[in-house]
Amino acid sequence: MQTPLEIAFQNTEPSETIRLEIERQAKRLERFSDRITSCDVTVIAPQTRHRHGDLFKIDIRIAMPEHKDIIVSKTHGDAPEHEHLMVAIKDAFAAAQRQLEECVREMRSQANPH
Repeated sequence: MQTPLEIAFQNTEPSETIRLEIERQAKRLERFSDRITSCDVTVIAPQTRHRHGDLFKIDIRIAMPEHKDIIVSKTHGDAPEHEHLMVAIKDAFAAAQRQLEECVREMRSQANPH
């Protein structure tokens, strides 16, 4: 990445463990494309005081030259495992990886017309 990874926390205190996991997942994305210029991640905790039963939301924006930004906004109302922040982060980055792979396929097909 050309710019440092941006990590923001909303409704929760920053955690070094969470920060390290996000950095690890973002680093993993670079294996699929070396053209990523920036990656912004926002961790949004539930606003209620009762943590149990509320789901985390993870927003990811990946910028690449000559391509529109890849945006992932992962909230699963039907996925109770998203009460756990690490699961929500891994699922969001898995979705980002799928979109990134699709983007790379599109860019390759445009560069090599049949």
